[in-house]
Amino acid sequence: MTRVVGITSLSLALLGLGLAALYPTLDRALARREARRLVEEARLSSPAPPSREPGVELGVLTGLRREPALHCWSNIGGCGAGGGSASGAGGAKWVGRSITGGLVDIQVLATQAVSHGNYFTTFNTRLGTGVLNKWNFGVNVPILYKAGDVDVLGQTKSAGIAGFGDISVEITRKLGITNASMLTLIVSAPAGAHDAQRVGVVLPQHLQLGSGVVPITLQFEHTVDRDWGLMIFGGNAAYNGWENSVKDWRAPSFTGYGYVGYIWRSFVPSAGLTLFGKPLHDRERGDDRLDDQDPLFMAVPSLAVEWSISDYIALLLYVNSSLSYNGFESVSGTLGLTTSVF
Repeated sequence: MTRVVGITSLSLALLGLGLAALYPTLDRALARREARRLVEEARLSSPAPPSREPGVELGVLTGLRREPALHCWSNIGGCGAGGGSASGAGGAKWVGRSITGGLVDIQVLATQAVSHGNYFTTFNTRLGTGVLNKWNFGVNVPILYKAGDVDVLGQTKSAGIAGFGDISVEITRKLGITNASMLTLIVSAPAGAHDAQRVGVVLPQHLQLGSGVVPITLQFEHTVDRDWGLMIFGGNAAYNGWENSVKDWRAPSFTGYGYVGYIWRSFVPSAGLTLFGKPLHDRERGDDRLDDQDPLFMAVPSLAVEWSISDYIALLLYVNSSLSYNGFESVSGTLGLTTSVF
């Protein structure tokens, strides 16, 4: 039942994002049709253009384009455009970043993940804005649904929980003449429940919505431009705070990642690899979690494609899997939408 609810929630989100994506596409198609009609009427009603000497290209003299214009967000990489908000161990990553030009950038990510019989559905909304070409500010508001089995007096029962997760705030400083590097500080507020109970017991750590503490993450990222696309390299260090009120504790962690994106018209297919590690196991109710449930190292390969469907909206399809020395850990899929308004 919990699996059906999680999958249904993601399906509804995908349908909603798809319908939202169709509107600007239809609007743009109608606008193009009307523009062609007006141009054709003007051509028929105007006198013949003056003759030109052989060998002179009219397009060169008038500055007319011979290819479709690039979308706003197609200027990815360099100039601080590459990359997206800070991501953890294999989190979805925008390589062709967002759409620029508006005062407020909006990103919505719908993710469904499966790990060891547990199901995690996440809807994350990020609002961001830039100041003076060097500073970016953002806030992430996640809504979560988690479901899995819990042990109740020796019996296995299913439990599910939904609600807000921990809200995080980002402050980014762009570095270098071309803004190709970014340094980001992320601080999370303990908005999600960390001591929720179901079927008479406190849920295990991985099924809680929040951490109950104030984690801090520092991330550095650098973008390398190429004529065919771009490469993004980065890493972050996360301090996950002290032990919370139910004696759960998350170890500090380190993440390194790299992404390669190829620009093909309005599409940016990309591939990435994230390496995640931590020196200690997390603690649950004061005891270390078992190694087979909490590996100290993971590799997370990913594939994605971004599609700029109009000048003011873009979509992301992202899939990844997590692997450790214990074997296969999880698989997840994400559908994202981004736009820039005002």
